[in-house]
Amino acid sequence: MSFLDLFRPWPVCKRTFNVMLCWIAVNISYFGLSLSTSDFGVNHYISFLVSGATEIPAYALSIVALDYFGRRRSLSATLLLGGVACLLTIFIPMGIGRLTVAMVGKFGVTAAFGIIFFYTAELYPTNIRSVAVGICSTSGRIGAILSPYILHLSRYWAPLAMLTFSVLAISSGVLVLLLPETANRKLPDTMDEVTQLKISMTKLSSAELGEKEAMT
Repeated sequence: MSFLDLFRPWPVCKRTFNVMLCWIAVNISYFGLSLSTSDFGVNHYISFLVSGATEIPAYALSIVALDYFGRRRSLSATLLLGGVACLLTIFIPMGIGRLTVAMVGKFGVTAAFGIIFFYTAELYPTNIRSVAVGICSTSGRIGAILSPYILHLSRYWAPLAMLTFSVLAISSGVLVLLLPETANRKLPDTMDEVTQLKISMTKLSSAELGEKEAMT
């Protein structure tokens, strides 16, 4: 199968574009916040330290959230958290307060970064899974390339960069809810099953879950 199969038929195409948009939003927000750590009115070294340290609990949270809240809700919640935090930074003056809220946003998009790799792989069947993850990840890298240029939008209007990060993250957080949940559900083996939306219809029973855990 080729990457073109990710864009046909229409139900699969919609899913692929949704996931690609999510990857772009996550990458733009993540790298945008990482590159703007010196713009919050706090010592540059402290800002950089806090920005890096924020990622440790964020990735830990993503592991827990995947098990307890599922893939779709976890990804949506972390994106919405990141987007709302970016929006709030617009109204907070420079200083420790703005840095704190921005790092809450960094926390959210970092957790989303950890979740989206896992979720993308489960949305597609085995025979095209690696291609799907590769295409979606590539689209995300386009977002990473664009993030420093988006930061330059602040030259024309100071809040514009953060507003862009916020709109992308919140929009993706809402659109993710249109995707099927994959936690504790039978994953598709062929593209036909994805087309028939079996991935969102069949939930594993507790007996099947026990058998699956025993095998692993």
